[in-house]
Amino acid sequence: MTNSQNIETRASVNINPNNDTPFIKEDSMKLENLPISTLVVNYHPRNMLGDIESLQGSIKRDGLQEPLLVNEVAENQYIVIDGVRRLSAVQEFGWQSVPCLIKKGMDASDAAHLSYVKNTERNSLTPIEIAHHLKAMMDEFGYTQSELELKGYGSKAKISGQLKLLELAESVQTQIQEDELTAAHGRALAKLKTNKEQERMAKQVIDGDMTAKRAEIRIDRYLEKGKDKPAETKQPLPSQDIPGVYIKDSRDMSELPNKSVHMVLSSPPYNIGMEFEKGVPFDENLDMVKGVLKECARVLVPGGIMALNIDDILNFKGRKGKNDITQMQLMGHIYQSYLRKYNIRLTDMIIWKKPTAWRKKLHQAYSDELVHTTYRMIDNFEPVYIFRKKGERDFPSEEVILRSKLTKEEYIAWVPSVWEIDTIHKKEGHPCIWPDELAHRLIKMFTYEGDTVLDPFLGSGTTVKVANELNRDGIGYEKEPQYKAVIMERLGVEPETPAEAATESMAAYAERSLNEDADSAEAEGSEGAKPAELRNPDLFDYIREHEEAVEAEESNEAVVLEQ
Repeated sequence: MTNSQNIETRASVNINPNNDTPFIKEDSMKLENLPISTLVVNYHPRNMLGDIESLQGSIKRDGLQEPLLVNEVAENQYIVIDGVRRLSAVQEFGWQSVPCLIKKGMDASDAAHLSYVKNTERNSLTPIEIAHHLKAMMDEFGYTQSELELKGYGSKAKISGQLKLLELAESVQTQIQEDELTAAHGRALAKLKTNKEQERMAKQVIDGDMTAKRAEIRIDRYLEKGKDKPAETKQPLPSQDIPGVYIKDSRDMSELPNKSVHMVLSSPPYNIGMEFEKGVPFDENLDMVKGVLKECARVLVPGGIMALNIDDILNFKGRKGKNDITQMQLMGHIYQSYLRKYNIRLTDMIIWKKPTAWRKKLHQAYSDELVHTTYRMIDNFEPVYIFRKKGERDFPSEEVILRSKLTKEEYIAWVPSVWEIDTIHKKEGHPCIWPDELAHRLIKMFTYEGDTVLDPFLGSGTTVKVANELNRDGIGYEKEPQYKAVIMERLGVEPETPAEAATESMAAYAERSLNEDADSAEAEGSEGAKPAELRNPDLFDYIREHEEAVEAEESNEAVVLEQ
């Protein structure tokens, strides 16, 4: 190919689909061999060239498959729009010239933007390179974030977040360039005020293999240290009933008839110091659980299922919690032994395998001071024991059986006894929220549609929620009233407004009370069974006068506020 060879080629107008304005003012480009000495790299976003040796091997083997794209800015002066890696590769070969597609008539800002577009199409820019490009577009060419949004760079919030990366320490920016950290990590680290804090936290993130979300939570927690927290206001407990839920001790489930429940699904308290277990000795907690299991055995139908998530106590300090030496206390056999007396037998065990957050920190935990043979295992699973009550249960219709049966895909996925299910990371309202997926699998495997599923330790309400979603009747007992609000939220029960909770006036209350007395008297044959107002007219006159006065006062206050 000679320098004089010209090839007319149509230029693409819609380089950036988000930008309606074409970059190119001419409708043709020339392909020429240009002297490398006439080429200039300016405002090009890419500065990390990657694996040049691999590219050079490709050029040696197959030749240069794609010409450079350049913009002519003056006679014998061209700005490289696309192809800086190719240019670097052939320069090392000692080439004096290189094939180029020549554009004309582009200003510097459009050329810089087109360089960005070409490289982002290939996903070849790092987050730091993108941030530097955005800064150049603003500093060198005067664009605002709103105008960059119009050019297709994303929302102002996204642009602002990308620019935040340039506030990081240089070493942290390098770690993002080299893929040790992500842009999301960088945005979280940018919250820290000093470079030293950013560098130290970046080291912790990399060493601990933290996700960006986990790093952000830790940074936010660090930044909250020392701040004055507003005094917590204790919210009043909701007063209304929750369908299928009883806020009471489940050692008394007298609301449920004998043999009325098809499945008991629960996670009894582990006695490991949760907020609802504090101050409760091991034996007292175990006695309480046994009392609940006795009631569960009463209400469970013959052939019914009891699925209990029971973890072992890893740091057991004795029955009174005062031993200096800790040990493991196995728990499953205690439940197995107790339930046998009710003809409820252990038949299966599922291992709920949780993601091991600690696994990412193992290299942090290891040190020269670690004493050999003293290693402790990391607990990243909990057993779910499946018990079955002796006898046979009644079966529903064939139609219900067919609707309830597992699909082949579900059977293949769930019958293996190790289930890897993520935990709930954001535990709002309760410290031990069960994942819906765990309850979903157990209920679907061991009940039919229309069955009754009981959770005697309801906690946040997951069992009842999922049972209802699967067309089963969910029933739950929770003795701790502070969890009523989270149960209502999980079950979609709207709390009553103050107005709804107090709709009964004083007069109506008095009338209802007196009428109830009258009904009672009438049932006993009393002659005093008269309408309430006739029995005590003075009382009703007083109450109505009082209510009218209150209404008038409230009306006057409303007028004052409006003025």
